[in-house]
Amino acid sequence: MKRFITGAALAFAVVPATASEPVNMRFECDAGAATAGGEAPNLHGNWDFLMDAGGEPSFGLMSLGFVGDTYGGSLTPVRTAPVVVRTITLTGYSIHMVVASREGDVLFDGTLSANGNRMCGTVTYHGGRTLAMVAQKRPSTYQSQSQAQRAR
Repeated sequence: MKRFITGAALAFAVVPATASEPVNMRFECDAGAATAGGEAPNLHGNWDFLMDAGGEPSFGLMSLGFVGDTYGGSLTPVRTAPVVVRTITLTGYSIHMVVASREGDVLFDGTLSANGNRMCGTVTYHGGRTLAMVAQKRPSTYQSQSQAQRAR
């Protein structure tokens, strides 16, 4: 939590005094390396996210969990109502999400960091507009089963 508060404070520090002054945000995640035994990263948990909405920071919370042997969840931006994360596809350290919205599906394509606790990528809206996004997994003591264990 302390790490998020520090990150949020830094993000707010770069917010311009007026909305007419855009902020230049750049998000990168180191490409993940294969884990011993081929175990996929476990995405289950709460994630804080930050999007670059045309030079204006947009914050929120993403909650991911298992629904059977696949992932599902919700995404709650600070400024709008929650939306459903309909599909999550994890291929190695590449991640693809489909998020439902009133206007149509919104897509996220990105990569996970080597330790699987950060994702960076691009959000593509139904009209083709793209925004950069980063999400940081909150620490948790809860340990869910891995995706491989749930598939049995």
